[in-house]
Amino acid sequence: MREKIFIVDDNEVSRKLVGGVLKKEGYEVYAAASATEALAAIPKVMPDLVILDVMMPEMDGYQLCRRLRDRPETARLPILILTSLNQLEERLKAFEAGADDFIPKPFQPQEFIARVQVALRRSSFYLPAPAKTQAQTIAIFSLRGGIGVSSIATNTAIGLSQLWKMPVTLIDLALDNGISALMMDLPLRHSWAELSHIKAEEIDTEVIYQILLKHPSGLSVLAAPRRPYEAELLNGEQVKQVLSLLAKQNEYLVLDLPHNFSETTLAALDQADQILLVLSPELAAVQCTSIALDVFAKIGYSPEKVKLVLNWNFKGRGLPREEIEKVLQKRIEIVLPFAGDELINALTMGKPPVWEAPESALGGLFEDFAFYWSKTEHKKNPPKPYSEALVRVQKRMKARQK
Repeated sequence: MREKIFIVDDNEVSRKLVGGVLKKEGYEVYAAASATEALAAIPKVMPDLVILDVMMPEMDGYQLCRRLRDRPETARLPILILTSLNQLEERLKAFEAGADDFIPKPFQPQEFIARVQVALRRSSFYLPAPAKTQAQTIAIFSLRGGIGVSSIATNTAIGLSQLWKMPVTLIDLALDNGISALMMDLPLRHSWAELSHIKAEEIDTEVIYQILLKHPSGLSVLAAPRRPYEAELLNGEQVKQVLSLLAKQNEYLVLDLPHNFSETTLAALDQADQILLVLSPELAAVQCTSIALDVFAKIGYSPEKVKLVLNWNFKGRGLPREEIEKVLQKRIEIVLPFAGDELINALTMGKPPVWEAPESALGGLFEDFAFYWSKTEHKKNPPKPYSEALVRVQKRMKARQK
């Protein structure tokens, strides 16, 4: 059966041009000249993909996209924004509205069709076979904001996926302001918000996999909601249920956590096998780390569960490593050097260095970091054939030994 694509554009010439390209490729095309017309017709047609223009009377494409996402019957439809507005601000608006992709006009037909095909493939979810072993759950946490938690979590998760070519899921639990999806240039088509109205005991694996986003690296992502109020109903029991189910389907879970001890954060920390407690070499960060360590001790976490990661997130001198370890009475496991503009550019463009530039110094650093936290059995007996990422890690290890 031919896939159905619905075009919404008030310009008749544009509708015919886009429709002609799609019909030539064998798609069944429907169209509407306004948002009002589209809202009435789309639920009846139930297309496989919707393409929206931005500049339309009554309601623009971003507003229409939000309306479609808010309706249960159209919430999971793949949506592309096609517009002559090509600024970064417009691209961010499209993703914030819940679009799957942003295609500027004028476009090349071959590239346009390729983007359509990618969006259609993403829309079909699959349920992988259960993992052979329980997932290793790695929580990235800090009580101090602006310290690189999301950057570390995102690059670690992609690194693990690339190293072992096994199921890995990144879970963004910074429910009020999580940016993991944005950091990978993934549209917020689905998120935790879709689980907030489901009782913990009623959440099953199939429901979860229907809302996971997919990164080209193979990584799955459970994204934070677009709007903070969408997560207000989420509780610790729901988080525990989701993590428990995902642990049976993945080799690794990476948790991007907020800077607090909320109910959902504590539920995630309880489930973690390793907590990477991130700090920077300055007084406020050390104080926050001391508070976190005290809380962990009172909760009853073993010292082995919590590892310190020193992220040198500013240029210049900071507190010496030895002084920090003396104050905290705990060894720093790893030091991440200052990355500078390279990391800022990657964040701005939604291109994590471990994925976009694995041969670079920063990309290699995150690959090595992911390898360090990998399961012992994977490091000792890597699955064959070796991944390109693993080959790069091994080469760097040999170079350091010389």
